[in-house]
Amino acid sequence: MTLIVTGTTGGLTDLGTVSLHLATLWPHPVTVIEADPDGGRLAARHNWELRPGLAELAGHLRTPATSTLDPATLCREYRNHVSVVVAPPSAEQVIAALSVIGPNVRNIEQFLGGDIVIDVGRVRPNSPAAELIRQADIRLLITRTDLDDVVVLVHRQQLLNDFGLWKILAAGGRYTVKELSQAVEFPVLADLLPADRKSSASLRKAIAALANELQPNRLSSLAVV
Repeated sequence: MTLIVTGTTGGLTDLGTVSLHLATLWPHPVTVIEADPDGGRLAARHNWELRPGLAELAGHLRTPATSTLDPATLCREYRNHVSVVVAPPSAEQVIAALSVIGPNVRNIEQFLGGDIVIDVGRVRPNSPAAELIRQADIRLLITRTDLDDVVVLVHRQQLLNDFGLWKILAAGGRYTVKELSQAVEFPVLADLLPADRKSSASLRKAIAALANELQPNRLSSLAVV
């Protein structure tokens, strides 16, 4: 399993949908887990049932030996080999679920299988999703390239470094990927909303490289087993 977290620092308010878009580009089967501490939106947007969802996943991780939760009913099917675990709209319920999921996030692999993308919402000090961010194999910061978003990102770089290494994906905006890369210390991979064939090819190449990034570690683990 590759555990990827997606977060933002600026005014990007639809990170769940952006995370779904990223997942559709992923070359392997992947499950998107909506875990924004401010509450979920995907169920309402896609007319999906709220339950079972993030709270039920937390319940399973709390007492796996007695849980009867079925992964097939937990996940909503999206498209392009993408499954989704939705979060309740209540911030209080999401935060309660995260207190269980954070310390047990690696057990999700045994339950769901495949790669996991977790939307952790806005990255901030004392985030309820902090444990998920720290344990991730890949941390992706999604940001628009408008001036106000870039300024916020620049001033949050120390906070982001406290969680580990990050890579950046742009999500549209005024400035180019090249200009963004000159303003921040993190590698900027591509724009998730390419405007031409060249940037579209760059996006596909960046996603493929991410997907293969941990492949040697996977092979080593299999060899040990």
